[in-house]
Amino acid sequence: MNLFTATTTIILSSAALYFSSSRFARSSSTIGDHLRLPRDVKGATFDAVSSSLPELLVALYSVVFFKEFEVGIGTIAGSALFNLLVIPGVCVLIAPVAFKVTKKVISRDALFYLITVFILIILLVHRQVWGLLVALTLLAVYAFYLKDIIKHANQHKKTLAGRAAEGRIGKELLIGAAMLIIIGAFTYLLTRSSIALAQLLRVPPVIIAFTVTAAATSVPDTIISAVNARKGSIDDAASNVFGSNIFDISIGLGLPLLIYTLIKGPVLIAFANLEIIFGLLGATILVLYFFAEHHSLNKQQAYALLLMYAVFVLYVISIAT
Repeated sequence: MNLFTATTTIILSSAALYFSSSRFARSSSTIGDHLRLPRDVKGATFDAVSSSLPELLVALYSVVFFKEFEVGIGTIAGSALFNLLVIPGVCVLIAPVAFKVTKKVISRDALFYLITVFILIILLVHRQVWGLLVALTLLAVYAFYLKDIIKHANQHKKTLAGRAAEGRIGKELLIGAAMLIIIGAFTYLLTRSSIALAQLLRVPPVIIAFTVTAAATSVPDTIISAVNARKGSIDDAASNVFGSNIFDISIGLGLPLLIYTLIKGPVLIAFANLEIIFGLLGATILVLYFFAEHHSLNKQQAYALLLMYAVFVLYVISIAT
């Protein structure tokens, strides 16, 4: 694969992921409405999971087919940083109302995400060989988060009204299944081309994963949150960001690792750029600090988040040069 082919495939795969993931997310969101889930719960589960499928599949393909588990880590770390800094920044600028979230989004989604990042850092620093124990630890993180989500949903379900027609749900299930196949195919092409591009440019694959691949897989998250923000559904937009990142780290890393460990054994993790993960932790703390006083973000803070992401990407690029 030459440079032109790799670059073109990445661009076309990104475009295909945008359209297929957006349509899959609509189907998933419709099902969430049919189940009468609270807005923040739907954002943290159905919206977050549907928009995080590309990241999960990149991590799965990178470890199973390409033996490059660091690509999965880099993609998920880069996507998490993109979600955390770019998506809220964009949403603040386009929302017709103040970008203010309820206390539940901060006390549940944001704080649980902070815990998830801490766990990831501990695992990367203290364990160079990842096996069954690490996989089960990551999956357990999401299980505890999901338990709290289900509890909240059950408490509020009776207060919500409206169900979609059964015929529409059947149609959306079929569309969702078709989009899932398309997402799977183009995510494979994206992963393969990203690794090839790194080899052609003679840079570590994790650098391409953190920048190019992460941005490509984060488009669905951006679209979903932006649409919700434009409608004034701020809790949906914010909980999708935190929920997506929790899913990416816990399931996006835990599930591929579990599958690979059961088939071929533990994986040696040679992740040399730990400052990337510590940067993710710093960005998380900064966002929580912005939200701390009034549970809201203003335009000045939005610009600060976007600038921070630009600086971080430039730093990562500088590592490769």
